[in-house]
Amino acid sequence: MESNKKALIVEGGGQRGVFSFGITDTFIKRNFDPFDLYIGVSNGVAVLCWYLIRETDNNIEKMLYASRGNYLNYKNILTGKDIVKFHQMYEDGEKMFNPNMKKIKNNLKNKDYIAVVTDAVKANAEYFSFGDGENWMSKMIASGTLPVLVRTPSLINGQRKFDGGVADPLPVQKAYEMGAKEITIIRTYEKSFRRKLKIENYIGALFSNQYPKLKKALLNHDKTYNRALDFIENPPSDCKITQLCPPQKLKTKRDSKNITLLKADYELGKKVAEDYLNNLNN
Repeated sequence: MESNKKALIVEGGGQRGVFSFGITDTFIKRNFDPFDLYIGVSNGVAVLCWYLIRETDNNIEKMLYASRGNYLNYKNILTGKDIVKFHQMYEDGEKMFNPNMKKIKNNLKNKDYIAVVTDAVKANAEYFSFGDGENWMSKMIASGTLPVLVRTPSLINGQRKFDGGVADPLPVQKAYEMGAKEITIIRTYEKSFRRKLKIENYIGALFSNQYPKLKKALLNHDKTYNRALDFIENPPSDCKITQLCPPQKLKTKRDSKNITLLKADYELGKKVAEDYLNNLNN
């Protein structure tokens, strides 16, 4: 295995992905792609999809259409229906924006594009390669299928999968194990951020009794996330990790519908990318 690769990782974060889109759109416009390996988690898989298609037109709209649509209803927590109509949102987006998967295949010669998912039963991270692109949409959807919020099952090979961020939210160690010695990670949190368990972790665990290992993973998510941060902050001596983070906490939340905030954080991503690229050239 080649052990001198350059990797690009994109963290998830729901609507906070507008920041990531701002970065990758700038990379496309500046013709910047030195990477051999691309790993996306949750929304990060979609961000990488459009980066590898090399399309910047309407990318902000790809995030805004979700905020404008009727895809969120917290009242459904008591009905057993999807709180986030995640599958429908992706299906509608695919029809609206028509991603050209052949372009990804053409841009992936001797490279790899990976979606991270969490297996429901084993609660371990699984890493699905783009390959020829067949059934890629189902893998992209599975990578963002949050427990409780999305009740419609995401199935791969007949097995239920959940958001990759549960088991491996920042897959820097995986990239290193795959031979990446230079890793760039686009974060949706500021550098000083450390994960703490939130009420949603406890709610997710409460509704996951049928998957005991997944329940445990949700209750240990802060430790999983922070271990990845430890690796980022103290990488092996032969590994360089660069974080592209918002300079302060994004105003956009995972489920934000405020168009003004979404656009502002998209522009912030563009600025962070411009500063990064300009510094590379100095």
